Amino acid sequence: MSFKWKQAFAAIALMSTMAFAYAADVSAETTETIPAWASEEIESWKNLGLLKGDQEGRILPNDGIKKTEFVALINRIFNFNEISGQTFDDVPSAAWYAPEIGKAVAAGAIIGSGDGKINPLETLTREKAALILSRVFQITASEPVSASFSDDSSISVWAKEAIYAMKEAGYVAGTPSGAFLPQKSLTRAEAVKMINNAMGALVSDGADHANMAGGNLIVNTAGATLSNLNLTGSLYITPGVGEGDLNLVNARIGGVVYVNGGGTHSITLTDSAVNHMQINKPKAPVRVVFKGSASANAIDVSSESMIVNESENAIGSLRLLTNGGTAVSLYGNVKQLNMNGKSSFTLESGRIDGLNVSKEAGGTKIQLAKDTTVGSIIFDAATTVTGTGKIQTAIINSPGASLPSMPDKLIMNVDTVIINGQTIDRLGNVVTSSSTGTGGTAVTDPSTGEPVTENPVTEEPEPQNPVTEEPEPEKPVTEEPVKDKATELYSYADALSSFASTGAEGTVKQYLNFLKDPSYTPSIANSDVDMPDLVNAITLVNYQFTVKPSLFASLRGVNTSVLNDARTYLWIGTDNGVTRIQLSTNEMKSYTTADRQLTDDKVLLLISDGGTGVFAITTTGVSHIYQ
Repeated sequence: MSFKWKQAFAAIALMSTMAFAYAADVSAETTETIPAWASEEIESWKNLGLLKGDQEGRILPNDGIKKTEFVALINRIFNFNEISGQTFDDVPSAAWYAPEIGKAVAAGAIIGSGDGKINPLETLTREKAALILSRVFQITASEPVSASFSDDSSISVWAKEAIYAMKEAGYVAGTPSGAFLPQKSLTRAEAVKMINNAMGALVSDGADHANMAGGNLIVNTAGATLSNLNLTGSLYITPGVGEGDLNLVNARIGGVVYVNGGGTHSITLTDSAVNHMQINKPKAPVRVVFKGSASANAIDVSSESMIVNESENAIGSLRLLTNGGTAVSLYGNVKQLNMNGKSSFTLESGRIDGLNVSKEAGGTKIQLAKDTTVGSIIFDAATTVTGTGKIQTAIINSPGASLPSMPDKLIMNVDTVIINGQTIDRLGNVVTSSSTGTGGTAVTDPSTGEPVTENPVTEEPEPQNPVTEEPEPEKPVTEEPVKDKATELYSYADALSSFASTGAEGTVKQYLNFLKDPSYTPSIANSDVDMPDLVNAITLVNYQFTVKPSLFASLRGVNTSVLNDARTYLWIGTDNGVTRIQLSTNEMKSYTTADRQLTDDKVLLLISDGGTGVFAITTTGVSHIYQ
């Protein structure tokens, strides 16, 4: 008898859980009281079909919401359909909530506890709900926490970043006393309110919509055309769009456009302006088209994609974050392309002003179709370029680079590069070689292209002249100077994310943060003081020996200067680049944008790297110049 009673009680509880997300429409009136602060959102969700009452039409707004109920709402909003194959000990395959848990796991909204369980029927706390929402809405904090909740110490370590990111975005707030109450159970009304704050508006009908405005917008169904859209927040094109289309006409999107759905015929933006787009649709390729006067400041690509820029405006920057040789193709013009992961990239038409292959993109393959152009390309990893497109300038900083033809300008910071199948040295000579029999070397004759076999080392032994008979002390090892290490170029963002926080790199980061402060103005040269003749630079440096870094900060045309610790080299920065002066000989060497040593020529600050080089901070980037 007791066992049957427990079964009945469990069945009643389960029916109550199912009702919040799945109960059928009811016509019965209810006198249930809905909290005033959530009444508008709850009514809106009813109209959208996101929220339904139980068999008596009740929402039960003050009851705690279970994890299964919460993710069911998320799945419905984003129209998630993919179900993870991962199983959990506490999720029976026949349970009504099993598909909902599977969808949420596949979407990355929830993960297991590490012991084979996922606790599907637990009542969510406020901090766990905030963590789930930060994942599905891809919310991260952009600034350090400026004002913490009064009960910050009660927030679990694993939830802090998510909670403060949600707070910064304006999606969660504290109590009047400034507390977040992270361990408090989240009620159903609070869940609707919290999700709605992040969701903004929802388009789920595939119809035409005009003049929508607000914060965020979610589109979870294919076929819609959105005209005169004006968002201050982000646009989420969810996996629910599938392989279908979406058209944006005269849209203005201040946040991020997340492309997680759409097929090959296509996500189309006409006469629209996008600040930032992120493309990530792992299961199948997506095609994104820009038409008319459409523009995009930055696009990040993490999955197989085709980007077609038919617009009159070049895309600002395109960053490939792909792995494993993912195929990405581009039609049209881009100002800057950065490859931060291995990919198989094809420029089908148009021009790329600058292309950087990072150290993380080793093994990348680039194909340049006929009549395409790359203004400059920097190789920091082994990369193979094919095709008949034109490369104006190539800078080779890593072994293993292969080009289909000689660029207009070739800068080599390695010993060899492969051009049209032949290995070329720094002097432009063909030096392809392979080992033969007893150590001879087969060298290609540059005039004929035919291999010429040199005599092996052992062909004419000379025992009468042992190696030690004629030492050459007059040729010390130091006769051949060590080649300067290639200058490394960084954007401000790259320097802030990759530099250490101590030493010279830490000083660079500190100065870059100064530049972000609108109240700070970099020092500029004093136009009232004449620039001295630097024929005897050592005299000008040493007559005020205690001045650090030097006396030139106030001279005409000089924005910054620094001495190395040994006081053997003086570096000066101007609006025309960097000059290094060897004080013992007065020998001068220039570093400018033209030779790819700087991102631009206006130098704001020079910082010694503690060795013989400097960090040069310009108006657009950072260069680490090695002597």
